[in-house]
Amino acid sequence: MSLDLKSLHKRFGAVRAIDDVSLTVGDGEFFSLLGPSGCGKTTLLRTIAGILQPDSGTIALDGRDITGVPVHARNTALVFQSYALFPHLTVFENVAFGLRMRREKEAAIKARVDEALALVRLDGMAGRFPAQISGGQQQRVALARALVVRPALLLLDEPLSNLDARLREEMRTEIRRIQRAVGITTILVTHDIHEAFALSDRIAVMNQGRAEQIGTPADIYLRPATQFVAEFAGQVNHFATRVERVDGARLEVATSDGARFWVAPAGPLPAIGSELSVILRPERVRLDNGAYANRFTATVEDVTYLGGLTIYRLTLGAHRLLAQAQNLGTPALAPGATVAVGWEAEDGVCLVRG
Repeated sequence: MSLDLKSLHKRFGAVRAIDDVSLTVGDGEFFSLLGPSGCGKTTLLRTIAGILQPDSGTIALDGRDITGVPVHARNTALVFQSYALFPHLTVFENVAFGLRMRREKEAAIKARVDEALALVRLDGMAGRFPAQISGGQQQRVALARALVVRPALLLLDEPLSNLDARLREEMRTEIRRIQRAVGITTILVTHDIHEAFALSDRIAVMNQGRAEQIGTPADIYLRPATQFVAEFAGQVNHFATRVERVDGARLEVATSDGARFWVAPAGPLPAIGSELSVILRPERVRLDNGAYANRFTATVEDVTYLGGLTIYRLTLGAHRLLAQAQNLGTPALAPGATVAVGWEAEDGVCLVRG
């Protein structure tokens, strides 16, 4: 089912926790609310769930206005960060809890719980207690308990934050598999950019209560609408520049210390004299003598080895430049080395400065 939020507002005293948020989540879509602590993403999720009421605005589920509908009547299911399993109940009884509250018949409960446990690959675990299974398995029980009631909307509040790195990666794959198998509309709250990118069809990047940008993971990473989105989505090189020259679809820009390079904005070309913020991702900085639109000589300041990748911190005139290179078996550059660097005009993302 689809979800429509229109002009939602929520304040806590002087704090605007939700500030005029409007968005649509399509039927069967996996949608993430992404942002740092305090940005409003959890408040928005709890407002969708009915735990909180908005000060103004509307929430519609498949065309039905549920803004004032109580939690139990919304046909949504929320998986909490802590999983909130009942320690004194078995896995089976934890999953069956919602069905028993709905007074389903015992035969139906047995069939649906078995089906839900099979879906999350916990066959044979029904008789165990939460303390007898791993954190990843507990998370699957929480998912099964949410899905067994067949909600119209699944809400996930930082569900992987309590897991170690290996389990997080494993459970990302499992959550996406389960969501695709069931086809349920899902909203995830997370501060983890990798989690949001791996799971989501689309993402809303939240900042100070507002949805600063809504788009696919590729939109968010490659075409950020603001500097905040660009920096939250990953490491960046940032240049404050002024437009000096126009040449067809390209602009020559200059920094305050006189460094000049070419950019190719995706939209209309700003006029000469316009101030632009240019965002350049580290992986777009090439460490070779290629025939790029922008070519410079830099000095290696620091080297960070990350297994499959090496991160270089370079000095380029008055600027510090991050470059990312895949490790393909060649020796890494050493601090102090001089290296040719370059990038294409299209590699920079141009944002007009206010």
